[in-house]
Amino acid sequence: MNRKWVLLSIVLLALGLTSASASNLLVNDSFQSGDFTGWTLGTTANGDPGSGFPIVTTWPLGGSNAAKYEVGEVAFTGLFEGATLSQNFSTPGGSTILSFLWSAQGDGIHTNSDGGMFELLLDGVVLAQYDVGQIAADLTISSTLSDTLVVSPGTHTFEIQILRRFATVPGNTPYQYVTAADVEGAAPAVPEPSNLVLFGSGVVGVAGLIRRKLHI
Repeated sequence: MNRKWVLLSIVLLALGLTSASASNLLVNDSFQSGDFTGWTLGTTANGDPGSGFPIVTTWPLGGSNAAKYEVGEVAFTGLFEGATLSQNFSTPGGSTILSFLWSAQGDGIHTNSDGGMFELLLDGVVLAQYDVGQIAADLTISSTLSDTLVVSPGTHTFEIQILRRFATVPGNTPYQYVTAADVEGAAPAVPEPSNLVLFGSGVVGVAGLIRRKLHI
């Protein structure tokens, strides 16, 4: 190979080396737009999101927006039914963390035997779930559902399911909230100025060494 091309290849390689930083691959992850832009809303076969729901409102603990539901069954069967919230994302693949925050809130009137069940899914497969069970009228509980796994390159579907085993009675059924949906994966590599300076210094040193050895 021509010696000058050796030097040029080293320079281009160094400039092409970048730092792949973690980045949320979802859009409108906390419904900061005030609506459901980027999301697909749905229900299970016998599911009911609640009369007039979902809506974007304030997260019960404050600090951000959230999607609010009052889920249940259309016709009582005793099975978990309710609403779905999904979004497609693209990834170069690799280790990926998926998560979202959930909250269940009593209706303010009755203790209810089912505050709801929250599920985290990837491509239709349940990764994690939490069954709230009985919830007091004045109780609000919140937590995170998450999972870490290796995801193949390509397009995938992040999905949240909010379910209950009973029919919805407007105003007398607990409320469910979700926010901070997150898919943390390998983002497209972006050059960092500090790295470029370090690489540039290294290239100068390596180039000088090669020049001496090759007598360019």
